[in-house]
Amino acid sequence: MSAVQALKKFRLHELKGLQGHISRFGPLPATEPSGVPLPNPFLPHKNPQTGRWAPPKYSLRRQAELIKKAKASNNLELLPPGPKLSASSASALSKRLDATVGSSQKLAVLDEALAFSVDWIGKSEQKVTNGSDMGARLYAGKKRMFKGHKWERVRERRAAHHSMLLKDMDKRVRRYKKQHLKKRPNPLKVSRKTSTKLPF
Repeated sequence: MSAVQALKKFRLHELKGLQGHISRFGPLPATEPSGVPLPNPFLPHKNPQTGRWAPPKYSLRRQAELIKKAKASNNLELLPPGPKLSASSASALSKRLDATVGSSQKLAVLDEALAFSVDWIGKSEQKVTNGSDMGARLYAGKKRMFKGHKWERVRERRAAHHSMLLKDMDKRVRRYKKQHLKKRPNPLKVSRKTSTKLPF
């Protein structure tokens, strides 16, 4: 029963905060009157006067907690779509729960707090992931890799530098040996250096 109470509290809180949202962000965009228009609290909102974005009213952790409670009471359609739950996945999950639990056993609390239908204003953009492996999901929608280690970042440049040095390595080794052969002293020759300083 606490899950239903949390959903009641959530919807009433959003209904009471409508005037504050309008005074801060301006009037809501006009939509077809299929329900009560409310701003989606799971999404960020842009202030038209300043042009700045305000973060979502509910953090991702609180959104996940509300979704868990809605799943427990089989009332997922009462929550707005957001990054933790898209509209398509919410309808699919509610259908699956209806099929498993049964519509007669569904916990229906249709009082003034939950009976009205709501049009949630705001679009939640879902990231499209290609593939089911962890790497595809981790880097989906990102322009570049994470920071990584230093050796990972400089690996390609170092490999290119090494391949360039190894192209003419034999020639460079021969030139080095010739140069040092000229400088190498002959042990059979008498040294020309004579010490002029006295030891005392």
